[in-house]
Amino acid sequence: MATAGQTFENPVTGERMVFNKTAHETDGTLLDIEFFVKPSSEKGLAAHFHPHFAERAEIIAGSAHYKLGQTELPAEAGDEILLPKDIPHIHPWNIGSDVLHWRKITQLDKPDSHMLLASAAFFESLYALAQQGKVEKNGLPKNPLQTIVLLQALQPSAYVAGLPIWIQRPLFGVLAAIGQALGYKSSYTAVSTSSTPDRLSR
Repeated sequence: MATAGQTFENPVTGERMVFNKTAHETDGTLLDIEFFVKPSSEKGLAAHFHPHFAERAEIIAGSAHYKLGQTELPAEAGDEILLPKDIPHIHPWNIGSDVLHWRKITQLDKPDSHMLLASAAFFESLYALAQQGKVEKNGLPKNPLQTIVLLQALQPSAYVAGLPIWIQRPLFGVLAAIGQALGYKSSYTAVSTSSTPDRLSR
């Protein structure tokens, strides 16, 4: 499980992430991750929403687009983005010729370590699978059942947009059970690197 200060690299997408703060260090109230995204990268995560909390994104360097509801919006260095709860969104992706450096902050009104740890584990698992050569060029698992297992483990923190929760929960529950029976796990441990944020942006 990731802890503050750990850096992970995705060898498929070239993306890197640094965990600044996790539930371990904040008594279950805050998750703070920085991402470094190479030019010409794909969008990555599909549209999703969070029923219980909002997210905040800060563009530290580079140029990005992100999606809020059905609207695609631009963002530049210095911009702060609010991603409200219950609103489908796509995280910032790189549209420029330089590395996009952005920060994702989840601040909970009430402590919930389980919810934040599940979110952190999801991102670490994607990087772990990439390190094993098991993801597509967009960073998502090659096997759909593996994706479902990871997504089901995120509930009730996050849900895929476009499918009602009352359908998504039982459907993903059944499919995840099949995936787990076939050997797909809900979390994986990635190998961390000793890189620092300053080196990542070069």
